[in-house]
Amino acid sequence: MGFNINLTKALDQYEGLVDYAIQEVADLGITEFKDFIIDKKGGEFNLPVFAPLIFEPVIKKNLVLPFLRIDAVNISASRSKNIVKTAIEGRDHTVKEHISNGDFSISINGLIANDEFTKDYPKGKLFLLKQFLNAPYSLRITHAILNRLGVYEIVIDNYSIPSIDGVKNIQKFSLQATSDEPIELIIRDNV
Repeated sequence: MGFNINLTKALDQYEGLVDYAIQEVADLGITEFKDFIIDKKGGEFNLPVFAPLIFEPVIKKNLVLPFLRIDAVNISASRSKNIVKTAIEGRDHTVKEHISNGDFSISINGLIANDEFTKDYPKGKLFLLKQFLNAPYSLRITHAILNRLGVYEIVIDNYSIPSIDGVKNIQKFSLQATSDEPIELIIRDNV
């Protein structure tokens, strides 16, 4: 039993569906969804890119990094709530008091490759990714879904860079992060 698939025809049909979806959204007057499909002619893998992850440039006294765009990412975000539960004598349940929303816990799995689909290992991008992951700062990010959730900065908790069997031109990575918000201090002279 074999399958005959014309890959070129399948990709052309897929590109046609992407164009159709973009036009439908434009016809409805909904512009909010246009930024999800970024580069329909192809990113690192010569395929349409849906919501890439972009690490914004870091410019600090001891560290300067350019931006890094990662096309193939799968992101999951979850959030806890800070709730105080108080047991009261004579009652079978607790009284709940919502204190605040917690931080987002973010899990990112992705693949990096060279910009051109070559057989070379993406050592330059891996080195840059490692610099971002080891940076002792919160990282400013751009991602369509995370930004809509209000997440613009993350702190890397841990990461792993495993190998992929039989492939030398793609590098897999995964990381765990926590959302962060800058704290502004106001200094007053008259206090």
